[in-house]
Amino acid sequence: MNEFIKTTFTRQKFRGLAVNTALGNFAGYAAGSLVTLLSTYHSIERRALRNLFGILPRKKVVVHLLPEWLEWLLALVIGFIVMEFVRYSLNEKKYLTLVRALRRQRSAPAAASAAGAASGPGSTGARRG
Repeated sequence: MNEFIKTTFTRQKFRGLAVNTALGNFAGYAAGSLVTLLSTYHSIERRALRNLFGILPRKKVVVHLLPEWLEWLLALVIGFIVMEFVRYSLNEKKYLTLVRALRRQRSAPAAASAAGAASGPGSTGARRG
């Protein structure tokens, strides 16, 4: 059990986990913020009774193109998708290595059995005539 813990919790694995998580979270946050930025714009308020018809300074107003709940939901979903894509792309190298190793394991026994079947049991490879 102690050996398992030592091989599982290594400094390199913790560092990789921290980097993957930090990059994924940052990319997700940036994508969500970009959704919010693209779905809103700033405008200066018009002359009205609130600013005494232009005597008081005008304020900047944020105008939402989408309802705020939909904007929030889109930011959340797109941020999550981007975060998971970044994590997957960082771990893709590990997945490719695993797939290649599995392919080699499958092809090695098949190649050995095919070579054994071609020569036949007890055959020397010479033809009898």
